[in-house]
Amino acid sequence: MDKIKIWTIDGSDVQEVQPTNQTQSERWLEENIVSKPELLMPGLTLVGRQTQTEGGPLDLLGVDSDGRLVLFELKRGTLSRDAVAQIVDYASHLEGMSSESLVRHIADNSGEHGIDRIEDFYEWHAGNFEADSLDSLTPIRLFLVGLGVDDRTEQMVNFLADKGVDISLLTFHGFQHDGKTLMARIMPVESHGESPSRRARRRVSVEEGWELETKRARERGVYDLFIDVMKMFRENWPSSDENYGTRLEFGPSIRLRQPNGRRRAHALITPYHGMVMIVFFPVAVELCKEDFSPLLKQVRYQTYPKHRISNPLKGSAPQIQFLVSNDEWGAHKEKLADLTSAVYAAWENAN
Repeated sequence: MDKIKIWTIDGSDVQEVQPTNQTQSERWLEENIVSKPELLMPGLTLVGRQTQTEGGPLDLLGVDSDGRLVLFELKRGTLSRDAVAQIVDYASHLEGMSSESLVRHIADNSGEHGIDRIEDFYEWHAGNFEADSLDSLTPIRLFLVGLGVDDRTEQMVNFLADKGVDISLLTFHGFQHDGKTLMARIMPVESHGESPSRRARRRVSVEEGWELETKRARERGVYDLFIDVMKMFRENWPSSDENYGTRLEFGPSIRLRQPNGRRRAHALITPYHGMVMIVFFPVAVELCKEDFSPLLKQVRYQTYPKHRISNPLKGSAPQIQFLVSNDEWGAHKEKLADLTSAVYAAWENAN
């Protein structure tokens, strides 16, 4: 294991900066990393701390600047091979969850230990990142954080990285100089290139995305319905932009951008077998709850979170997902068109 040394040089005077003892460094890590997540990664937002999994509480959970989930296992000392097994255990637990369970897990465990509360992770993610679906959350990035690393652990992490696991070592070293604590950080191991699964999650152009989505709509027997729903949004939301996700699991996204570019009133249109799902996200619902109220008595729908189905417009709005077949679309098209127009008008008035 390498050892870092630092010297101060003033002309011919060269002096070694003395390392802090481990206890001082441990205390620094424990007290400061959560308040300064940029020490771990530029653009990182922490969304969980000591969140429970089947294997025990994971130390830190974050989202990187690309909207991807990042897991940090923090050891207050030298990283050992036990830490490798631990972080892989946590990651396998999280990636084994459904998207719905994962976002609920994150939201339910936020708001504690210095982490901001996230009421609706789906909306928070959509409003803060360019990704158009939660598909961008995985595969999870893994970081082992400690005060040095032993040779066996470094060998194991290198092996996993070579096999395509996005796992890295992140080590800190503490020093004392002129009454101040200095921290040095090195990252001796990083993933060697993109894994095939990560490359497959690239964003697609509007043209390519439209071709793939219409093909999927044909395969699922809802091509004409899908085209009609998309036409309705394009006519009623003239200033919207149309974006496609990375693997198109959630379909195209018709979005209205807010002036600050962060929170968006937007909808999602997804072809399923025999029906199309029209999703209005909470920002859109909040703009005109009164217009949603009568439709909830007439049009088949579901909500996210699911427990909001009984009274979705009480309190903060959930995500509302209308489900329409060809017959249902014929019966409710005008009502849904009026709703999309109302949302757009409310959005314009609010801005």
